[in-house]
Amino acid sequence: MSIKIPSVLSVQRGTIVTDGIMSSLVMKDSKTETRPVRVVRHGIRGVLPKKEKDGVSNPQRTESAKTVSDAIGLAVSFDFRTISARKNLIFACSEEPTRQAINAFIDRFFKDNVQEFEEVCRRYARNILNGRWLWRNRILGDVTVSATIPGKDEPYRSDGSRTKFTGHTKDGYTDEEIALAKEVIAAGLLGVSGSPSVHVEGRVMFGFTGQVEVFPSQNMVTSKPKGFARSLYKVNVIPRKTLMDIMGSAKNDGEEAGEFAADMIDMGWAALRDQKIGNAIRTIDTWYPGSDGTPIPVEPNGASLEHNKLHREAKGTGWRDLLTKVDEIKPSETFNPDAAFLIALLVRGGVFSEKQ
Repeated sequence: MSIKIPSVLSVQRGTIVTDGIMSSLVMKDSKTETRPVRVVRHGIRGVLPKKEKDGVSNPQRTESAKTVSDAIGLAVSFDFRTISARKNLIFACSEEPTRQAINAFIDRFFKDNVQEFEEVCRRYARNILNGRWLWRNRILGDVTVSATIPGKDEPYRSDGSRTKFTGHTKDGYTDEEIALAKEVIAAGLLGVSGSPSVHVEGRVMFGFTGQVEVFPSQNMVTSKPKGFARSLYKVNVIPRKTLMDIMGSAKNDGEEAGEFAADMIDMGWAALRDQKIGNAIRTIDTWYPGSDGTPIPVEPNGASLEHNKLHREAKGTGWRDLLTKVDEIKPSETFNPDAAFLIALLVRGGVFSEKQ
């Protein structure tokens, strides 16, 4: 029986992720220490792709993030945990039968030994341990990742090399991935009392010592002043009043980036935004139509910015059609990719409604 898509349906995100704080790795007295990676606002003289009235010179004010001069590598760390699916995922639903149907699906599929649920949890674990969430920073050197439960001596570890999903069996996963999936990700979603969080740290070793540009998240700026190129995401940001004092000599006509009282301004501590980390971790959907095994982020209609495409536009493949038949989907011995996608979609969360 098909269920009705309600006018109000809000699903709480099943994961809690912090920002990923970026640090330089340095050696001191034979020990590795960390130092903040600072975001610096400064000027550059770029070039234009074609000649304009003033030539091809393109002076810009931009922001960069670089490790300290004696850095041997980069460290990025964040914390992660999951929340109880049965208690917390359905945040608001205007149709009680729909709420009951979704909760019944959660009761059937969010269980140990249900292969679709375990596969989703293991894919999350793989994407935590393979460092996919480091994005462009992965190319800077050799990657290792550790995920530590507070109070537990031995962390889960990986060299970041396992990036593909090869099947729906335990044989395709390492012991570390299976343990992380069961002890942290599944335990939290199942509402196990005292289920832990993990502190995740990725390290990228350069293979030399030096000041290297690294890549925090970029800010979306819809109305940039002329001559301003890029704004980077940071925490512990410079107070606004202090920045305004430094920029006190800037022009106020809105046409220029301004003449600055300092040629370089320390703007704060570089970080990867929690949303960007979460997007990388949930890049597990290989169940979309026409898939060649390349995972895309779990999105209601299979939206992929990388491909500039909706992979789940076809009838019966997107969130709306699958959600209307949620009552009909039951666990079986055969792996059901639609069930796996719905599990992952509920963990992703979102606001769904009767309107397109």
